Amino acid sequence: ARLYLGAEFLVWTAHGIFSVLFNLYLVEAGASEAFVGRAIASSAVGMVVAALPAGALADRWGRRRTLMLGAVLEGVGHLLRASSTHGSLVLGAGFVAGLGQSLFQIAAAPFLTDHSTPRERTHLFSMFFACALLAGVLGNAVGGALPSLVRAVVPGATLFAAYRVALLAGAMCAAAAALPLLALSGLPEPKPVEGTPPPPPHETRRLVPIAVNAALIGSGAGLVIPFMNLYFKNRFACSSAQIGSFFSIAQVFTAMAALAAPAVARRFGKLRTAVASQFLSLPFLITLGGERHLPVVVGAFWLRATFMQASTPLVQAFVMEVLPQELRARSTSLNNMVWNLGWAASAALAGVIIERFGYAVPFYITATLYATGALIFYRAFRGTHESSAAELRLSEEAKGLRGDGPGTD
Repeated sequence: ARLYLGAEFLVWTAHGIFSVLFNLYLVEAGASEAFVGRAIASSAVGMVVAALPAGALADRWGRRRTLMLGAVLEGVGHLLRASSTHGSLVLGAGFVAGLGQSLFQIAAAPFLTDHSTPRERTHLFSMFFACALLAGVLGNAVGGALPSLVRAVVPGATLFAAYRVALLAGAMCAAAAALPLLALSGLPEPKPVEGTPPPPPHETRRLVPIAVNAALIGSGAGLVIPFMNLYFKNRFACSSAQIGSFFSIAQVFTAMAALAAPAVARRFGKLRTAVASQFLSLPFLITLGGERHLPVVVGAFWLRATFMQASTPLVQAFVMEVLPQELRARSTSLNNMVWNLGWAASAALAGVIIERFGYAVPFYITATLYATGALIFYRAFRGTHESSAAELRLSEEAKGLRGDGPGTD
């Protein structure tokens, strides 16, 4: 678990750096918001294209090797798009980075599920999510501070050159994530059994509301999340250092909430806790659209991120538990595909909306999409039984299962 979390930390450090700087880097090079939207969409398109093949690859070739390939491809894609501002190259490199990100993300949840028992799984997924968030804190901080440091160390360096140096450092972090996974080369992984009958139709039908929820959340996120750095810069004239600090503190709050979520979920259940957390984020999302005072906006930004993202590990753990093993990778692939289809379409559209109507309208549309997705997900699974901590403990101790890995589900 520690080795895997080390790889996760490196990947999300790179994401943190790029989330603060990449759009600013493109705008500094003279790009419009519409092109920024297309650049974001190109990465999401790569994730969509790889989504379904990634699930099959993870099943047949192995989760660990799929994770390693994803880390390398993502690092190469980031390296290429940090090395040039030529339109076609930026879009193509974004596509490659998206391929790698899809491989890494799709293999992650089944890999963790295969090597954990039900009793520890909620905590493992929460730690998995918190590790990504804390890495994002570091990446946001580095992304915000490194350009100023580069300009201080290298007299005469332009802001554009400083952005590029920071992005290249992020690309190296992503590629280096393959190294901790090398140490897991002897870890056994379950293999698909040839001739296994397909899961019953009622199990397969569960994929539909899960995918609809993912599509709506992805569509809403693509309208606002990729443009938050430009939102702070253009509406409030914030510097990259300020933006990096805003992002970092949001990640800290979210990580704390993610680590506390299992305790709340034990009392109220993963499903109800996750859906309630998503609904609690909506007033703060609407506030971001209409508010003009920076301190209020920053507080709303932190609280929105905390409530919305704290639900993610609970949703992931819940979905992995309610689905049989043969549907887990398929579900992860499908969810990544529809989430990124929604993200790609809405990110490309958001650039145009922002140029015409400003930043408020995307926030209001996003709030509507999030609320709809949460309602659909809750209605579909509200009668689903969730095993209590006592039931899990009795079952595992009776069987002698103590995190033995494959075959303990």
